[in-house]
Amino acid sequence: MDTAIRTQSLTKRFGNLTAVDSLDIEVPVGSVFGLLGPNGAGKTTTFSMICGFIRPSNGDAWVLGERLANLGRVINRLSALPQDARFHPSRKVGDVLNYFARMGGMDRALAKSEVSRVLDAVGMTDAANMRGNTLSHGMAKRLGLAQAFLGKPDLVLLDEPTEGLDPKSAHTIREIIKTLATQHTTVLISSHNLAEVQELCDHAAIIDHGRLVRTGSLADLTMTNEVVIITLGQDSPDPTQYIADQPGVKDVQKKDNRLRVTFNPVDGEPVETMVTLIIRTAIENGAYIGEVSRGSGLEERYLELT
Repeated sequence: MDTAIRTQSLTKRFGNLTAVDSLDIEVPVGSVFGLLGPNGAGKTTTFSMICGFIRPSNGDAWVLGERLANLGRVINRLSALPQDARFHPSRKVGDVLNYFARMGGMDRALAKSEVSRVLDAVGMTDAANMRGNTLSHGMAKRLGLAQAFLGKPDLVLLDEPTEGLDPKSAHTIREIIKTLATQHTTVLISSHNLAEVQELCDHAAIIDHGRLVRTGSLADLTMTNEVVIITLGQDSPDPTQYIADQPGVKDVQKKDNRLRVTFNPVDGEPVETMVTLIIRTAIENGAYIGEVSRGSGLEERYLELT
């Protein structure tokens, strides 16, 4: 199985409102996949249908090879962390995690070991005896991740995992996700945070007003293999024409001190060879190079597409 999640014309209507409109996406096995869109785009509704929380109005989805109607067959192989998930206010965190581990079919010894593992992974080995009503927002998010990755599921779904966190706490959460996500676990992250998706994900789908705008690898979405951005140093000669004359270069646009070069590698040459040619041409014709980056950046592409 190459696809962990596949949706086909997935649609959800609430009265006259179409929250998700004929959505077709494929989430590759082993990927960290971003479901990206502004607030109200239909991300949480899509997330909820894939998890089985709500039923679609039309269309269908396959999760770990099973249709939504048969999601119970793979329920022990996936986990989900909703955006507003909370721990029971009066119960100890360790007891709650142990309960979920046992519900997942683990025996007493394995459940204890797994709870220790995930608490260590999120840097909260001393939190087992804390009660839900004593947790800060950041602590609750970290412990929510511990719960989501309990038992090493094949598929983990995270809805806005850093929503409402300060920058330092959000960075900590992203680092935890990187540590916990492995080639054996597929992770779907619903987010409107462009920088977060670009940092964490290798594939993404952009949705807007419930409809798919574009999907693919991050390299494809950001045109990493088609565009190089060159920031020229102060008082640098303009190398635009020299670069435009090189084989494989499709277009060169200059705005202030920034060059955007679109290209196609020639005769199957590696992308890096083409990038090197472009930079070398600029330098050989007197340009001062301040900075070089590949691709347009997810934010720029997002704004272009939506």
